[in-house]
Amino acid sequence: MQRFLPTHNHKRTAGRRWLLAPAGAAILAILTACGSGGYMSSAPGGTATAASCSVSTCGSAVMTMTDAAGDFLTYQVNLVSLQLKKADGTLVETLPATTTVDLVQLVNLTEILSSRQIPPGEYVAALVTVDYTHAVVMVDDGTGTAVAVKPVDSTGAALGQVQLTVQLDAQNDLKITAAKASRIAFDFNLLASNRVDLTAKTVTVTPILVASVVAPDSKQIRVRGELASVDSANSDYTVQVDPFNEHDDGQQSPLVVHTTEATTFEINGVPFAGAAGLTQLAGLPANSVTVAFGTLQVTDQTFLATSVLAGKSVEAADADHVYGSVIARSGDTVTVHGARMDDQGGGHHFLPENVSVTLAAATAVTAEGQSASTPAHTIADVSVGSSIDAFGTSHKDAAGNVSLDATAGRVRLGLTRVQGVLSVAATGQLTLNLSSIDGQPVSLFNFAGTGAAIGGDTNPLKYLVGTGSLDLTPFIVGGSVLGIGFVSPFGSAPPDFKAVTLANGPVGDDDNGDNGSANAAELDIDWGDSGTATPFKALDAMHLDLDAANPSIGQDHQIEVDPQPIDIEKLATDPSIVASTSMTLFAITGRHDRATMNFQSFADFEAALAADLNGTTMALRMTAEGQYDVASNVFTARRITMLLSN
Repeated sequence: MQRFLPTHNHKRTAGRRWLLAPAGAAILAILTACGSGGYMSSAPGGTATAASCSVSTCGSAVMTMTDAAGDFLTYQVNLVSLQLKKADGTLVETLPATTTVDLVQLVNLTEILSSRQIPPGEYVAALVTVDYTHAVVMVDDGTGTAVAVKPVDSTGAALGQVQLTVQLDAQNDLKITAAKASRIAFDFNLLASNRVDLTAKTVTVTPILVASVVAPDSKQIRVRGELASVDSANSDYTVQVDPFNEHDDGQQSPLVVHTTEATTFEINGVPFAGAAGLTQLAGLPANSVTVAFGTLQVTDQTFLATSVLAGKSVEAADADHVYGSVIARSGDTVTVHGARMDDQGGGHHFLPENVSVTLAAATAVTAEGQSASTPAHTIADVSVGSSIDAFGTSHKDAAGNVSLDATAGRVRLGLTRVQGVLSVAATGQLTLNLSSIDGQPVSLFNFAGTGAAIGGDTNPLKYLVGTGSLDLTPFIVGGSVLGIGFVSPFGSAPPDFKAVTLANGPVGDDDNGDNGSANAAELDIDWGDSGTATPFKALDAMHLDLDAANPSIGQDHQIEVDPQPIDIEKLATDPSIVASTSMTLFAITGRHDRATMNFQSFADFEAALAADLNGTTMALRMTAEGQYDVASNVFTARRITMLLSN
């Protein structure tokens, strides 16, 4: 099981507030021609009945889900149903069984839910049922401390099952053709959907679902499932898809995973690459659990893996599994914060308290993306800031505190994300004023013992990032820098961190990887509970001009852009919002009917919005994701979601 950690920790005012999720918070459904299986369909107004499908008569639906964490530490709900609606009213169920989803685990990733066949036809809408009855939601209070909150609706009543309706763009609905690949992308917008009251310990949920036949981002994709077969001659293998931590639901959902000589494998804790990895995979017992990370190819939607975990590297019947961020180390004991645990009994838990993990010389250590047993890693490589997956035996004391004994177990080092403001740029290195590590505020981390010399421990105000031969020209002093890589071994700093990738702006905000004068950003503005009929000074087919002086503006009115958020009300002129040239997705939704209209054309979106804002319908909230240019005061949006009163 790969670790998934938050990428943001937006500090907002305590009390009643809206919580941000980074760009790309999405449910993504991708349709591709592979595998086989059944579906449920119903005639218009009829009762759902079982039907069969074949590769020659249907298209295969590879349903996937992705999200980003924002201030949420865990957001666990049940996804009950996902039905696609044909133009004639026929409903096709695409979800094989109720699936428990912790959206926070899907930071910067897309999870494949199933790969079943669905019948050809024109699909114009989707109905998604989400169950909050047993939801587990915990929020970061701004200091890294977990606070449990109860999901409620706008009246304060506890949420149960909620059905969301999403209408596809009339100009770009979903057309499924037999034996052909198609796709549809859903965006479950946490940014606009949730408002937390820390005093009452509630989260008011107005679920917002948007959709497009064009995928809104290019995130890495993960597929989890039981191994069905290995075809070494064609460098691929087949899994029966079982997402997240779910186990076989008894329904066939096969997916072919393609590999290359560059694909890395970790099998039962041992690294391999290419053909050697496939050979090891073929030797595993039937139905061994695998997890692959990779991409869907644009031409035919086939899955190509860059890395694969299998066997005991995913889960083990004789070991508990803890994954999270190391915030301190003393001797051979590390402290992990924001941890999740998969226990031997099949339980999956978010652990709000710190977890102690004990290491020893016998603890086997590997690293994400490692392709061979050399160079060897040791427990010295586990340092403050490391993202780790640790396997061992867990214990719980009388106070309920969890610890993990990994002295005879294993640790896998994951890629860590460090975020900060650039203060000094030099050949082969950058110095940052560090703000967060894997989305956790830097104040949580105790860097004692990290330095190679007395008094030389890591200083987060002067965090030295080794960059090797990476291009440093896009980065300017005073700008925000994201580094992805590995923390230096314990007791060896400086440098404090060795980057394998660098980017401008916060992780997750710019899926296209654009670097330039415009910074990755999120716009978030509300007009209170009553709303406003006139949120814009100008509204046309080219741009929206916000009215920054509108008296109805509520408590949220900012553009989140590093290094400092910008208060819209304090801008000298009204910000203008224009559409990006790629990966655009615009939506209008109502608070009460939970139906969402979707548009790929900014002009179509504007025309519908202008018609809706007729003097009686109120604008309640707008969120946007894209890039913001401070000099021109222009926000270039890849996505916009408008929440209206009805």
